[in-house]
Amino acid sequence: MLLPNVQPQLIPEGVQPLLVFVNVKSGGCQGLELIHSFRKLLNPYQVFDLDNGGPLPGLYVFRKVKSYKILVCGGDGTIGWVLQCLDNVGQDSECEHPACAIVPLGTGNDLARVLRWGPGYNGGEDPINLLKDVIDADDVRLDRWTVVFHIDEKMEEKPTQNSTAGSTSEDNTQIFVMNNYFGIGIEAELCLDFHNAREENPNKFNSRLHNKGVYVKMGLRKMVSRKLCKDLHKEIRLEVDGKHVELPPLEGVIILNILSWGSGANPWGPEKDDQFNKPNHWDGHLEVVGVTGIVHLGQIQSGLRSAIRIAQGDKAELQRIHRLLGTRLRCDGGRGHIRIKLNSELPVQVDGEPWNQAPGEVVVLKSALKATMLKKSKIKRRNTEPSLQGPNGDRDPAEP
Repeated sequence: MLLPNVQPQLIPEGVQPLLVFVNVKSGGCQGLELIHSFRKLLNPYQVFDLDNGGPLPGLYVFRKVKSYKILVCGGDGTIGWVLQCLDNVGQDSECEHPACAIVPLGTGNDLARVLRWGPGYNGGEDPINLLKDVIDADDVRLDRWTVVFHIDEKMEEKPTQNSTAGSTSEDNTQIFVMNNYFGIGIEAELCLDFHNAREENPNKFNSRLHNKGVYVKMGLRKMVSRKLCKDLHKEIRLEVDGKHVELPPLEGVIILNILSWGSGANPWGPEKDDQFNKPNHWDGHLEVVGVTGIVHLGQIQSGLRSAIRIAQGDKAELQRIHRLLGTRLRCDGGRGHIRIKLNSELPVQVDGEPWNQAPGEVVVLKSALKATMLKKSKIKRRNTEPSLQGPNGDRDPAEP
């Protein structure tokens, strides 16, 4: 692959070039439309097709640029991919943590929703306005977490349907970085069914409406079929900061870093007059919730109910806050952690990547990895000119 050569000394003082990544496979043909538009509006060497080598070529080209921004066009998985590559090469680059904006494509897009970029690009907005939104966006921090899966020694020789998105060590320990959420049980099982169906017939899953319809049908089937995750509370053991948490009857547990899950639902629910603090994605805390079954799951996604609040991260000491269950989770300074013992094979998912996990142990820890995101500004632009102009009336290809 022949890569362009960026000369940082030629970039004017105070200018932050924009590096654009487009997942052309996301959102039907929308990715292709966007990549053509951005290559016309910007210098084509700023725009990279992720289907051609992934994020690394673009990050390599920009490695000597002292300050720049990134625009990721794709779903939550695409964003995670770019952030993972930044983790690997950031320390060898002049700009270690460039801020990332999002043009959401496809379905889900929970991180994009939290950062105000919306549920999904529908092709109706002029790409020039998307670039202006990047200029006006605010820098925010995104907490990130390490999820460690360790299979019981007696199960290590047994093959398991694990995801390949994480790294595996010699002792059969898999390590993942979590940006959005981690789930065990019924919602992960539903996610796995959807993932398998899409892998078998990818061409059928190019419409948000169709995808939601498939989810509904799968949920209805779960109501009448054998429940793999029934009595989940008996199959797992939850510890928070070394203290066992008694669980009520549940079929699913979700650990949240952001307040959007399942294509825009908020399992944590609206603010209440209780002992929990208002959560956000930069406070160093996690929210842990429970789901009682497929009907409850549907009610959460419809906004009719919230999940059961189990725990929330806080710097305070562990204390009893709920009659059924509840501890306060201490996550400051990397000392706090969640430990989950799996007594049987169960469906799990990390940021929408599902698989069946063999019996063993799961630990969720605060990650040392950092991410700076761009949050779309609430203020509407007054300037609606159709083009970006430089001081002499010419478009500057180095600016977003």
